Amino acid sequence: MTQTEKQIIKNDPEIMPVVTPERRAFLDAAFEAHLGAELAGDLPAIVATYSKNGHLNFNGVIYDTPEQLTAFHRDFGFDGQGMIGGLEGEIVQLHHTYDSVIVEYIIRGTVEIALGDAPVGRSVAFPMCVIYQFDEAGKLASERVYADSGGLLPEPIMPISPRSMVEDPQLKLTLVTYE
Repeated sequence: MTQTEKQIIKNDPEIMPVVTPERRAFLDAAFEAHLGAELAGDLPAIVATYSKNGHLNFNGVIYDTPEQLTAFHRDFGFDGQGMIGGLEGEIVQLHHTYDSVIVEYIIRGTVEIALGDAPVGRSVAFPMCVIYQFDEAGKLASERVYADSGGLLPEPIMPISPRSMVEDPQLKLTLVTYE
């Protein structure tokens, strides 16, 4: 693509619509309605923020019916009764496109169920990125969640083969935590 073509795309609202202050306020209100319902732990209100055909995609698993959306939010811990207790999130970055709000979080809580060898009651923190895409009514058409859920495991899984460890026994690994 030439520099001229890049400039045309950058300035063409048909290709890359401009996020006006009014549009940003619309997106922020829709995002705050969804986030507010999650923070309140109100499962019916959470589900009501999705459009009729809206869906949640959590790390590639699709939840696209009111029953599935309710089960996901309950099982994850949004109502205080699921996998993660004391669920809270810190917004690290927030960006807007014409129809979406993109948020990077650090999620924190306490593991409330047995996850393999991971003990119950363990504090966890892990990064998550969510793309909230809204329809023109301000309802969620798509919520795409990319979570580094490895933080829920009792020990980190390192992308290093055992062979590397044998060849270099002095290999030192540093685990970055978000707590």
